[in-house]
Amino acid sequence: MKPDLPTDLAELQALYVAERTRREQAEATAKRLQVMSRIPQLNPNPILQVSGDGELLYANPAATMLAAELQTNGPSRVRPQLMQAAIQALRSGAPERRELLANHQYFLLFTVPVVEDGYAMLYLTDVTAQRQAEQQTREQHEFYENVLAHLPAVVLVLDPDQRYRYINAYAEPDPAKRKAREGRTFADHCAATGLPMSLAVRRRRLFERAATTRELVSWEEQWPGPNGEPMLYWLCYYQPVFGTDGVLRMMMCYGLDITNRHRAEERTRQSEAQVVAQQQFTNLVLDLNPNLIWVRDAQGYTVFENAGMKALRQHIVELAGSSTMEAAMSKEEIQTSVLADQEVLRTGRPLTIQTSIKLANGHTMWLQTVRCPLVQPDGTTQVLGVSTDITDLKVAQHAAESAATARENFLANMSHEIRTPLNGVLGMTSLLAKTGLNEQQRNYTAIIQHSGRHLLNVVNDVLDMAKITSGKLEMEQAAFNLCDSMGSAAQPLVMQAQEKGIRVVGALLKDSCPHPWVIGDSYRLNQILINLLSNAIKFTPAGGTVSVGGYFVSETEDTLTTEFRVTDTGIGIAPDKLESIFLEFTQAYADTTRQFGGTGLGLSISRALVTQMGGKLTVQSEQGKGSSFSFITTLPKASAEARMAALTPLAPVQEAAVRGARVLLVEDNPVNREVALLLLEGHGVVVDEAASGIEALELFEQHRYNVVLMDIQMPGMNGLEATARIRAHANPTKAATPILALTANAFRADADKYRAAGMNDTLPKPFDEAELLGKLASLIAGADGPLLEVAAPGATAPEAPPAPAAAPPKKTTAPKPARKPRKTAPAPALFDLALLHETAHGSAVFMSRILASFHANTPASVADLRAALAAADWPAVAAVAHKLKPSLRLLGAATLTPHLETAEAEAATEAEKQHAAEALASGLEKLLAVLPATIEATS
Repeated sequence: MKPDLPTDLAELQALYVAERTRREQAEATAKRLQVMSRIPQLNPNPILQVSGDGELLYANPAATMLAAELQTNGPSRVRPQLMQAAIQALRSGAPERRELLANHQYFLLFTVPVVEDGYAMLYLTDVTAQRQAEQQTREQHEFYENVLAHLPAVVLVLDPDQRYRYINAYAEPDPAKRKAREGRTFADHCAATGLPMSLAVRRRRLFERAATTRELVSWEEQWPGPNGEPMLYWLCYYQPVFGTDGVLRMMMCYGLDITNRHRAEERTRQSEAQVVAQQQFTNLVLDLNPNLIWVRDAQGYTVFENAGMKALRQHIVELAGSSTMEAAMSKEEIQTSVLADQEVLRTGRPLTIQTSIKLANGHTMWLQTVRCPLVQPDGTTQVLGVSTDITDLKVAQHAAESAATARENFLANMSHEIRTPLNGVLGMTSLLAKTGLNEQQRNYTAIIQHSGRHLLNVVNDVLDMAKITSGKLEMEQAAFNLCDSMGSAAQPLVMQAQEKGIRVVGALLKDSCPHPWVIGDSYRLNQILINLLSNAIKFTPAGGTVSVGGYFVSETEDTLTTEFRVTDTGIGIAPDKLESIFLEFTQAYADTTRQFGGTGLGLSISRALVTQMGGKLTVQSEQGKGSSFSFITTLPKASAEARMAALTPLAPVQEAAVRGARVLLVEDNPVNREVALLLLEGHGVVVDEAASGIEALELFEQHRYNVVLMDIQMPGMNGLEATARIRAHANPTKAATPILALTANAFRADADKYRAAGMNDTLPKPFDEAELLGKLASLIAGADGPLLEVAAPGATAPEAPPAPAAAPPKKTTAPKPARKPRKTAPAPALFDLALLHETAHGSAVFMSRILASFHANTPASVADLRAALAAADWPAVAAVAHKLKPSLRLLGAATLTPHLETAEAEAATEAEKQHAAEALASGLEKLLAVLPATIEATS
């Protein structure tokens, strides 16, 4: 029978509403699950999923190292521990906790079994820093315990209630008794041992005196001797210790057994001989003391020295060959000692300092000296000093500091490695942004992108600071125009300031320095200026003024000294913060990062760079009125030859050097591909084209190439990935094929990155013919090994590069056009074909193929641009602009260049990018309307 179907309209509507509600709930649940699925991927702690038989089922990005350990077939100390944790948890069915040591890192491992599904989740937390701190604390504790345990004196620590907190071994050798006395008072000890309670009453009174006066209190005590023996005498001290809040924290109690001294004094009263014997005994004790003990009067004359001090004095005199120890010491060393003695005499309080003595043999001896006032019976005060040789401790301290520096350098290098996965996060987020997303998802994606870029800037700053502090930052030495370079660096920030409503004024260096050509690192100088100008804009409110200028200071025959100054009318800096702003990770105020952003590294990096260049970064500021930062640098002047080399394009390359070579051109932009193809074919180069990384690898397997021209930014597999695949080729000859990177962002940092990825050189787009041929010839000439590869057994031999061919006759049918537009170009302001004509050597066929390719491919780019503009997808806008840049420069479309730069600039606002995208789209349509599709050859 058929099921009853609802016939009533209201019933149908109710069913529809219920179904729609269930669907909305399911969609909401799916969204929540999608968001929650990102949590493990973003977790900075390693997370692993391991099956019962040890198979790795999942690992988040933070667990890459541990995942590799699990999957390796070689020996591993980490893999058995992880597998044992997973198997044991699955057997017990209960979560387990243990510690794990992997690659010198300590992890706290929580294993959570999922018995019903047969796997375990492993959550790891890096506790390396905590374990190291605990180890250092234990070592420090053991050190002080050893010192106090072997000290031949009673050392006690009392709390404010006069209860024992610490008793050293000299006071109570039995550990159990020491432990039992903790938490008790001296009165309890007297009651337990039968000592007179009068001792406890007196000590309580002296304790209160020391706490009230906040000064050292000393006294002598008499104790009944054990088993009816004579009285024991003790010299005791109470030293109060107060916290920063002025509250008593503890009382240090020192006790010296002076029974022998008392008995000796008693004997000296009976006999002169006994007095002499006692004096000799005392001197012997002092002489055998490993410390240096001495007494000086108020005039600085030495009254007493023990044997150790005398031996040191003699040693210093002998090494220096001088008559006295003072003559062998420097003025600074003597002055330090004299000032310390005077302070003890003036204050009447003990003083502990560390000093060094430079010996004549080049060694440095370190002493820690305790100076105490020594009051004589006649009322005069002398200085008693006890010096301990801490040279070995200082050496150990310096070694520890060196180790700390090494750790800092290691962390700096690790910060560089962080950028790789971070760039992956940003790249994948950009790809995600290009997919069909709703408004909420676009907002989430934008937050991820903004946070990722901010973190990347922080990591880059940390890496720069680490390179500076570790001495690994190298300065480039190249000729450049100081005025032009700094002006170009400041221009984008000037636009940013104007957008914020800040008035920008300045002074050009060329107004005071007619010849600003120097040798140095223009990139780092620009970095300094950009940091200072960015700070000025950041801390200056709308309506304020920022002044930036370059000024001539002086010059010699070989050097030029200039000053750059950035002044603002912003919030200013308090006088007590002027030095701290240059410290790493330090800003003037605690809420600066929250209000304005930043890492606190910009000024630190800038000062370090200026210092490395031999200059000094200074600041003048008044709180609430603004700040002025300036730096002066002295750089070598660039010679005439260096200037010419910087301004002159590369010399033409002999055509024979590249003729007959076979290259693989990998480029996804058809216009750029057409340009390179025509340029190379015109010089007898055999070119195979690939529009993607995958296609390039397929061709690379089939043929043998002299050089690979590799674009960097391509959809799917980019140039860096394709390069890695080539370098990993099984045939070592093919794996060593030279690779030339093609990029529109050929800055030095990018070139370094491409070289690190395995590329041999970098070529900026659009292609300069002389530079292209020069780099191509250089790579061919420097290629290692034979051009023919050896085929593997049973494999088909790959195709070898063709032999050099005869040069075809050059076509000169089309004369070079004048700079003014031809009749075929009705809108001369939109394009200029002079560069295209130079690149084509006047070939009308070459020029026509380029123009036809531009007409065929640009409408799709315009459509992509307008789609990205409608979606406010600024990364997509930047990608289209990046792809169009080489073509538009080749066609001389100068009016569109500023829009390209704005579309690609990360610092540009959304309003600026929107305006640039709209202007670029409309400008491209106008250009297509007036740009000729062909060039007719003329006789």
